[in-house]
Amino acid sequence: MHSKDLSYEDINLVNMAKRQINYSDLSPKELELLKDIYIDRKVNSMNIEDLKNFAMENISLQIKSTIGNDEELEAWQEMEEFFKDEFENIIEKVQIKISSKNGKPTELNNEKIKIKVEEKKEVIKLDMWED
Repeated sequence: MHSKDLSYEDINLVNMAKRQINYSDLSPKELELLKDIYIDRKVNSMNIEDLKNFAMENISLQIKSTIGNDEELEAWQEMEEFFKDEFENIIEKVQIKISSKNGKPTELNNEKIKIKVEEKKEVIKLDMWED
C-alpha cells in the first residue's frame, strides 16, 4: 500500500500508532513505579567505577551547590553527622591548610589562639600564688 492509497483516516491511525507515550499519560503511581524500575535497572547496570563516579558527582552537587543559609546548614549538618568525632579536627586541619596558603590565621584559629593565651595566663597566675 502506497501513501497515495492511504485515506486521511488511515494516516491518522498510523500516526496515532507511532505516537510516543508521554509521562503525562501515566498516573502518579504508574510514573512512580516506572521511576523505581529505572533506578533499579540503572544502578544494577553500573560497574563499581561508574557507581563511584555517579556518587561523587551527585554528592558534590548536593554539598557544593548550596544556596542560602538553610541549604548551607543542611550540608553542614550532613558533614557533621558523617565525620562525627573527627569533625572539629578536620575543620582545624582545613583552617591550618588554608591559613598557611593565605599567610594569615582564620577567625576560628584566632579564637583558639586567644583561648590558649588566656589559659596560659591562668596557669601563670596560679604559679604566682605558689611562691
